[in-house]
Amino acid sequence: MHETEKSRTELLAELANMREKVAHLERLEEQHKAVEKQLRHKEAFNFALFSYNPVFTVVVDREGRVIRSNKAKLKSGDRLPEIGDVMYRDYASRHEADMHGELMGCIREQKTKLFSELKYGRKTLNVTLSPFPDGAIITSQDVTARKQAEEDRTNLIAQLRKALDEVETLRGFLPICAHCKKIRDDQDHWNNIEDYISRHSFADFSHTLCPECVKAFYPEIWARKYAHLEHMHGTLCDHHSPRHQHLPEELEAAPITAPDRP
Repeated sequence: MHETEKSRTELLAELANMREKVAHLERLEEQHKAVEKQLRHKEAFNFALFSYNPVFTVVVDREGRVIRSNKAKLKSGDRLPEIGDVMYRDYASRHEADMHGELMGCIREQKTKLFSELKYGRKTLNVTLSPFPDGAIITSQDVTARKQAEEDRTNLIAQLRKALDEVETLRGFLPICAHCKKIRDDQDHWNNIEDYISRHSFADFSHTLCPECVKAFYPEIWARKYAHLEHMHGTLCDHHSPRHQHLPEELEAAPITAPDRP
């Protein structure tokens, strides 16, 4: 009886121990399932992030063969690489540089390589080769439009600087002839006032005659237009001065060259 009771006690203890182990294993299994669920969610998130990333991305093995690529080029209509393609041999082989050699060197040396302005036909690409133990990740961005915009901006700035260099602002004292009104430039050349100002500013000239010159050089036109004012007012005051009157239509219609000064 004594031995039987002992055996029974040991069996109960062993049973309790086994139940505790089973409960522990069940808890571990629940934890494992929770971890697996988290991993699946992370994998799904990372896959979506990879697949729909706007930056074209290709994953290759240590031999440079494509094992995965995303969908960034679908919108542009460009062909996507196929699984097993040798990168820069079977796919994207028209680079001016030896990109296959660069890729294999990146994988072999485990060093990242950046190519900021690669020419690919008419396109300009930014390419990054990033190694990992089983191969490399290749990212490629088409920066053709940005490069063209930068060149256009640079050209525009150069044109503006050139224009600013060519345009001189009129300032200070101008040596002008008291009689013929020509202006002396820095090379001691005498220039017509119209030519000088046109070269040193954005101003243009259209020639006509002031009322005083109309009276002096075209008295018949003056008589038709202004004589009645002098007859009415005698000596014209400033309000009725011919300088405040519009020119006759025959003088406004076309440029007129006044007779030479005496």
